[in-house]
Amino acid sequence: MNLRNSVLFCFLVLLSCEKDDICLEGTPATPRMIVIFKDFQDKLATKAVNELTIKGFGQETNYTIFSGDSIALPFRNNYDITQYELILGVENESQIADSLQINYKQFDIYINRACGYKSNYIFNNPAYYILTQGDGWIKSIEIIKDTIIDETSSHLAIYH
Repeated sequence: MNLRNSVLFCFLVLLSCEKDDICLEGTPATPRMIVIFKDFQDKLATKAVNELTIKGFGQETNYTIFSGDSIALPFRNNYDITQYELILGVENESQIADSLQINYKQFDIYINRACGYKSNYIFNNPAYYILTQGDGWIKSIEIIKDTIIDETSSHLAIYH
């Protein structure tokens, strides 16, 4: 009798699930900012960075060590700014660091009960500050797309 009750209970639990109880893979999530690195001399050409260390302000560990011509960076969704320290070069060699602050407004969109909310962002004016004093490796920055609703195209260009 106990086994029969257990089977009946499991059957009723499975029947009580609705389609919005599970967040399906592929459901849109909060997008990250796509940063593309470009050549300062030739504004149309991409220029990869080698061994770029990205560290969020207030974090003790590095976010990532990256080599390439574009990267997706997350925003802090509990503030209207996100600050990164971008360090070019490895620890034992000469390093050049720049600090960058991104300013934005966050708009939350309800997806469903299982997935909750996703955030979209719009850059504020001014959209960024280079916090580094003096010469760094970043020569200029350009906003390519001021609304961040997906990760299909670049949002910010850093010229170096």
